[in-house]
Amino acid sequence: MHFSGKEIDQYLQQKEYVDSAVVPLVQLDLNSSGLKTSASASDYLQSLANLLEKQFKGRILLFPPVSYAKGADRSRLADELTKEIGNTEFKHIFYITTDAEWRSLEEFKNVIWLPAIPTESMDQSFKQSVMEDQLRQVLPLFINEWTQHS
Repeated sequence: MHFSGKEIDQYLQQKEYVDSAVVPLVQLDLNSSGLKTSASASDYLQSLANLLEKQFKGRILLFPPVSYAKGADRSRLADELTKEIGNTEFKHIFYITTDAEWRSLEEFKNVIWLPAIPTESMDQSFKQSVMEDQLRQVLPLFINEWTQHS
């Protein structure tokens, strides 16, 4: 389910079945040399997140992307997110990102890092194929977490 007015109503009715939250983490690099890369990474990550939501509809709630500046204090942001989402009933919380710096925060669990693939110039059918391939690589990470901690 998506974090939207319509689907939140559905989530509230079925929340005992929706045990996982997915939070995309999007780095904003707004200088002229990083803008294109940042936008491309955001597009890729949101496309993948939407595929995940579609695959696991009824099991996950896909939050809107958390956007932060390139120089942001990731440790502070991780603490804030952990506290806020930790107050919910989600058994599993996943963070997906193309920003490799998140991998260095050992106390921040279930961060799935993916290299950004520039998909904006791809033919639609090829892009779909690439995204489905990426999804196949990510699915075992979710399934493993669910299997180990259910």
